[in-house]
Amino acid sequence: MKLLTACWRAAAARYAPMTLVLTGIDVVGDGLTWDSVREAVAVVPPVLAVVSLGAAAFAVRSLRRRARAAGIALSAGVLDDRQTHVLRPVLLSDGWQERVREELMASQRSFLVAEKGREEIDFRWRPWRGEESVRGSMSFDAPSGGVVLDVRDGEGLRGVVGLGQGSVFAAVCQIAGATGLEGVPAV
Repeated sequence: MKLLTACWRAAAARYAPMTLVLTGIDVVGDGLTWDSVREAVAVVPPVLAVVSLGAAAFAVRSLRRRARAAGIALSAGVLDDRQTHVLRPVLLSDGWQERVREELMASQRSFLVAEKGREEIDFRWRPWRGEESVRGSMSFDAPSGGVVLDVRDGEGLRGVVGLGQGSVFAAVCQIAGATGLEGVPAV
């Protein structure tokens, strides 16, 4: 329910300018009278509230599907501009850095992949079809024995359909799927 509420707020904020414009057009088109204002305010905002709720429900469904496919926990924080997740444990001797780097380089969505020593990989990732990208890094976490994926918002991302947010979480799910890693259940 918290996720739906967060998505509804994001969708409502995205549709608020359109609501104001449509209400203004309706008022001006009917003449500047109190009756036209009352009718416009009674019709346009509630209709767009329902539309934004539909967009939020669609976005929650999309985010849930992505999270389930990647094995990553879904929370109300999926719309945040920064996502940090611990992925399936991999032993250092398995050469995970080389394998992950090769898989990142092989993906058409990644670019500017660079290793920082043996412990960290920095890269850029395109979560959508355009040129917009997020910044990401993967590092080996010795205490947990897992891979820490840290993804931050990039420039001009469109977000999940109807929200304008959620691109970072979508990228986390795509990266996890592309590298063969999955989320570690919270203990």
